[in-house]
Amino acid sequence: MLLFASLLSVVAQPLQAGPLQNATNTRQIFAGASTDPYTLAVRATVWGYPLVRAAQLRQKATQPEHPFAPRPTTLATAPINRIGQARDLAGPDTRIGVAPNNDTLYSLAFLDMQAGPFQLDTPDFGTRYYVFQFGDADSETRQSYGQSSHGGRLPPIFIVGPDYRGEIPKGVKVVRSAQRYLMVAGRILVDGSQDLPNVHRLQDAIRLRQWSERGRLTEAPITSQRALAGDRKDVPDGLKLLASLGTVLEDWRVSKEDAGLVASLRRIGLTVENGFRYAHLPPDERAAIERGVADGLAIIREKTRHLGTLSGGWSTSYAGSRFGRDFLLRAAVAMDQIYVLDKGEALYPVAHLDAQGRQLDGRNNYALCFRKQDLPPVDGFWSITLYYEKGFLAANPIDRYSIGDRTPGLAYGPDGSLRLLIQNDDPGADKRANWLPAPREPFMLMMRLYRPKAKAAEGGWHPPAIQPIAINVPPASGGCGAP
Repeated sequence: MLLFASLLSVVAQPLQAGPLQNATNTRQIFAGASTDPYTLAVRATVWGYPLVRAAQLRQKATQPEHPFAPRPTTLATAPINRIGQARDLAGPDTRIGVAPNNDTLYSLAFLDMQAGPFQLDTPDFGTRYYVFQFGDADSETRQSYGQSSHGGRLPPIFIVGPDYRGEIPKGVKVVRSAQRYLMVAGRILVDGSQDLPNVHRLQDAIRLRQWSERGRLTEAPITSQRALAGDRKDVPDGLKLLASLGTVLEDWRVSKEDAGLVASLRRIGLTVENGFRYAHLPPDERAAIERGVADGLAIIREKTRHLGTLSGGWSTSYAGSRFGRDFLLRAAVAMDQIYVLDKGEALYPVAHLDAQGRQLDGRNNYALCFRKQDLPPVDGFWSITLYYEKGFLAANPIDRYSIGDRTPGLAYGPDGSLRLLIQNDDPGADKRANWLPAPREPFMLMMRLYRPKAKAAEGGWHPPAIQPIAINVPPASGGCGAP
């Protein structure tokens, strides 16, 4: 989100909103053929936003200009074709992607499949939760493997590009990338700071190497990447997104399903051959395109508040990480939760609103109350993480960024219910274990259910509504009894 903040007010002069400004679904945006520059710009924005967002994440992680530059210990970033390891849990200074989790340590690699194939080897994780996700360049995740699929030990993962037709080693699990670039993201559960050395030992045993015939494994080369054209200072603000999309398209393998859409974008200067060329556009068409980009981003932003089923202020997408032809859903997930795991591995209910439909704001106090029978149904674990509106963790005096079933000292009521406090002020020593600190500004909550039970994965369970409570009136216990 933060990377596109400047695009939300991109026009050089006031422009009238276009006819798609109130669109709420993919069908409304993409129905029928069109040669209208405004309509095509909205479509290019909604379809292309995840592609650009994924490319920005890749370049921010791999730092093509300075691949070996020092990196914070909370970031699992590394040069292209190498795997990086986060050595500390995410905190307020973690500024890559959006909505980082505070439950696991990440292992992260971005692969240029032109340098492949690659082989990923991992250690025995025993009973510890872990998962390795393989994210395509359009932000979808079609494959992930870990504890849920293989128990404590994965076979070697053999990663190939879309055109690879060579030898496949025996005993491997094959992952095929649909595009030139592929993201590999591992998550390993950390049970508190005292557990970090144990996880570090597991990380140190992870190997990602280039594979060559006869099974020779070597360190992969660092390959060059195209600079995103939208990063150039001479590109007008209102066209930066399309300029970067043009760069992505130059490396893109257009699917049969998307061929017609991509071909239609030639009308506004977007092609796979030449990227985005806008200098020849008449002023009125360029203004229409800028308006289309602005409206497209606003449509995506509004969709982030309605990601699937809405219940009690929580929005839950049951599409997981596979979006099919729902381009607007794909874009909204990329804006708020890029590279989520598939729904069988994790669910991500998100709340921007309280029980009364008002924006969550740390200048108010809230309670989230689970009856015993309504606690999150998981085979793994669950947590709730707070982010201020730009999608990053908020600094607080007790350095707590998430709360969940593994939080030390969590106090349940006599009836097994659980009451969590979400507020800026410290509720006192006897309530602190159940406190999730909030900044004095708007914020959002993201719940993570790892290995959700069928009841949750199939939409039969929803989080309770977040209730505003009177300031300075704390509950009498950790349970759901009346204050």
